[in-house]
Amino acid sequence: MNRDLPVRPVLDDERPAILSVIHQAYAEFESALAAQEWLRLSANLAGIVAPGAPGVLIAAFDGPEAIGTATYLPPGPREYNRVPEEWAVVRGMAVLPAWRGRGVARALLTDCLGRARSDGALWVGLHTAALMHAARRLYEGVGFVQQGGFLHLGLPFCIYALHLEAPHLEAPHLEAPHPEHGR
Repeated sequence: MNRDLPVRPVLDDERPAILSVIHQAYAEFESALAAQEWLRLSANLAGIVAPGAPGVLIAAFDGPEAIGTATYLPPGPREYNRVPEEWAVVRGMAVLPAWRGRGVARALLTDCLGRARSDGALWVGLHTAALMHAARRLYEGVGFVQQGGFLHLGLPFCIYALHLEAPHLEAPHLEAPHPEHGR
């Protein structure tokens, strides 16, 4: 990966381009979902990018082109309920297919973890579909540990946690929220 690849918060006028990145990145999973569930996933992802959405929407850029994105949610009260509210959260990680394997997702994740440390979070949580093997390898490779799972959109999802001060500690037991709550 180019070490100079900028990662920064997204400007409001860049949100449509970021939504396009997300749609392109997630398109490969459309065939794994029923049509109605794909529409729900698309709406959930659009909600992450919408103006006024919670968290900090960040993106990696190659020149003016957005090539990857993620959302960072700081610790505290929020609608996202897959992990305890005192944890920071990473959501909506997406990288354009042509840019995969070049460190873009790792750069986005590193930025989110830096934000979590700055916010004083001890834990960072996230979830991903079990069929997103590359994402799971990335998260596990930096020390995230699977804590549980849930069924959503007809697919199994995995909940992951990373302890920022001691990445090999086991996270506290999580109670699985109702499958239709949170995103």
